[in-house]
Formats: sequence, C-alpha cells, structure tokens
Amino acid sequence: MTRTFGRHAVLSALAIVAVGLPGTVEAQGARQGLVSLDDARVFYEVVGTGAPIVVVHGGPGLDHRYLRPGLDALGTRNTIVYYDQRGTGRSSAELTASSINLDSFVQDIDALRQVLGYNQISVLGHSFGALIAIEYAARHPEETRALILMNPVEPGSRFQDQTAERQRARRTVEDAEEMRELRASEAFQAKDPATLSQVYRVAFRQLLRDRELIDELDLNLQSPTARNGQDVAALLGASMGTVDWWDRLGTIQTPTLVLHGRYDAPPLEMGQALAEAFPVGTFEVLSTGHFPYIEDREGLLSAVSGFFAGLR
Repeated sequence: MTRTFGRHAVLSALAIVAVGLPGTVEAQGARQGLVSLDDARVFYEVVGTGAPIVVVHGGPGLDHRYLRPGLDALGTRNTIVYYDQRGTGRSSAELTASSINLDSFVQDIDALRQVLGYNQISVLGHSFGALIAIEYAARHPEETRALILMNPVEPGSRFQDQTAERQRARRTVEDAEEMRELRASEAFQAKDPATLSQVYRVAFRQLLRDRELIDELDLNLQSPTARNGQDVAALLGASMGTVDWWDRLGTIQTPTLVLHGRYDAPPLEMGQALAEAFPVGTFEVLSTGHFPYIEDREGLLSAVSGFFAGLR
C-alpha cells in the first residue's frame, strides 16, 4: 500500500529488526528500519523507551554514527530516533538539487514521524542539524512537542567573527599543517574514507574542551558518507542560500531548549541570544565543547530531563 507524505510517497516501511548493540540502552537494544520514499531511502535506528525524540545529526554531509553510543543515554527516559540524512550513511538518494534540499530534509523527518506512528515528536538538532530542526518546528508546529538545539550553529551571521576567532584560537600549528597535508593528498581528492575520517578528527578535536577525547567519537566514515558527503553539503547549502533567520525565530512557539558548550566555537552570547529569540526559550550552559554527550553526559541528561519536567 502506498501512503503519501507531501511530495513523498512511502512505498514500504520495512520491518524493524531488533539487534543488540554494545553501549546502547541495554533493556531496549536498537531497532532498525528503512523508509522507502519516492526519491530516497531513509535508514533509522530507535533506542530507549518513552516520549519520542528525533535526532537530527550535524554536518552537513555526515551520518548519525558520531552521536552514538554517547547520546543513547537519553534513551533511559525517551525513545530516541536516529536517522541518516539522505545521501549519507545507510540512507540513499540521487545527488541532485531536486532530491537534496532543505524541503526534502524537513519532509524526511515528518515521514519518519508518520511511519513510526507518533502524533508529536520532540526534535533534537546537533550543530548544523539545529537549522533543519528549527525549520521543521517552523513548518510543523502542531507535530512538534519541543525543540532541543544542542551546540547549534548560528542561524545567521551576527556572531560569525567572534566564532571564527574562537576557532582560530583553538587551532594549533600542528592542526593546521596536518589539515593542509590531508586536503592536498590524492586520497582526499579520491574521497578515501580513512582520509576523510582523519580530516574530521583534526577539525573536531579543536572543538572539544579536552582534545584527547576525540577517540570517543565514532568518526570512521562509511563509504557512502565519504563518497557523497561533500556533494550533499553543497546541494543542501545551495538550497538554503544565505541563512539569516534571526527575525523568523519569534514566530516559533514551540518550547525550545538551547544547550551551549562554554568551550564551543560560538560565543556564550550567541547561545543566550538564540534562546531569547524564541518566545518559549530556555538556555543551559554546560562546561563542554561541541560534544556534550562525550564531555558531560550527566550534565546533558540533567538539562534535558529538567527541560521536559518543566513542560509537564
């Protein structure tokens, strides 16, 4: 049977297969599935139990693996739905402007919501994924219970100079030299997964409070992510144009939690301004860099559980 979701047609929601994965919520394991759309197939994994949170990973051009197993800790109180954005990981799509764009990325979240049978979802966007999460909440206010922006990028350019300066301050001479060598290599041009994985390690270790924790992130890129990630990022970016959303945020009535890492690249003032721009915004500062589920898992859990307790 075909079910229609906007311009997508869900041809089949494949059976969810229960598998045990190390480091996940033990009682639930992880359930996996594929949603087949008219122009893409979207892979998802579900862990935990409770009210659903759909997790929108960052990038663009990454997949959800770097968030696990650390973010699985939220599954002790909520059902956590991870998915790979189209074109990366175990999700697939043609690398064309008609398939890879902001509209389709937002519609994929709602297709997941409907296939999994949720009337309402909370949406957690990490890093660049926060922009997609914000757009989903703007377009689907009735279906969005809450919005969690975890270490979000700025939805504009007010703080771009401060952010760039903070990034430069964290970058060592060794980081810069290794990045130059990697990007100049034939393996990088050939989109070798191991080489691109190392590029992300160099970039992301600068965003951690403790650089030694970089090995806690799963940055071993799958071949589709390495092969398609740069094209996905370019196409999605082209569809979004210059992002300047500050004046739009006041129309989003969804309760919103902004989680800011004190040692992240965006300054504290950006996170504070972002929370204040939402009519129902909450601001929490963690003593972390860009990846709080690695650097302060307990603080992250406390902030999220306190936010949801306030909603009840």
